Amino acid sequence: MYQDIEYSQSEGVAIIRFNRPQVLNAIRVQTYRELIDAIRTSDEDAAIRVLIITGQDKAFTAGNDLSDLLPGGDLDGVKNGVEGIFDALAGFSKPLIVAQEGLAVGLGANILLHADLAVAGKSTRYALPFARIGVTSEGASSVLLQEAIGPKNAADLLMTGRFFSAEEASQWGLLNSTVEDGDALNQAQSLAASLLQNSADSLREIKALSRAENHQQRINDTVKREMERFSALLQTPETQARIRHVLEKR
Repeated sequence: MYQDIEYSQSEGVAIIRFNRPQVLNAIRVQTYRELIDAIRTSDEDAAIRVLIITGQDKAFTAGNDLSDLLPGGDLDGVKNGVEGIFDALAGFSKPLIVAQEGLAVGLGANILLHADLAVAGKSTRYALPFARIGVTSEGASSVLLQEAIGPKNAADLLMTGRFFSAEEASQWGLLNSTVEDGDALNQAQSLAASLLQNSADSLREIKALSRAENHQQRINDTVKREMERFSALLQTPETQARIRHVLEKR
């Protein structure tokens, strides 16, 4: 059914796994479409009570496939994909657990702001390199990141685009725990098993109450504003040159 992701379910738990290891799980337009479909499918399936999103040992995801951002790429598809994935995450009504290993860039880091629980291998490395390639932040991180870790820390990560560690992410409260490399999914499955012991209705209501009023609309409005500025910057010669430089280095 899917090409860029794997989707499985067992005993009330669904697992979405990025499946483009040859490009460190970089997200192309098709990946966004498959992710959106899988998230919404798991939310609508009454048999699913918990969703886990994970990757492989070397990478959760390297973020957007930069080749899509050059002339000839499906820029509308990228914009719709980004807006769609965060709409799906903002509207997801059940517990969402993220299990990460290796590299987590762009959406790979932003998804922590939308997860209920998150665990990572101790060597996991994160980055929000939007300024480095000449675009804006996405995934509502322009608002949610400073709310989660404070404005100075958020400015540090968004303006420098530097890598940060799982230890830092844990200290800021973006992760519940760090574990030995290779054990993140096992820990996420243990967390899911513990949630299955509780009332499904209670978990959904607890999640709903934890969100601000009009949460989904707020996320959508923020992401739309981000992507308008993202798209405008993408047309500039400087940004195109920066993207080409990154691709050439690879």
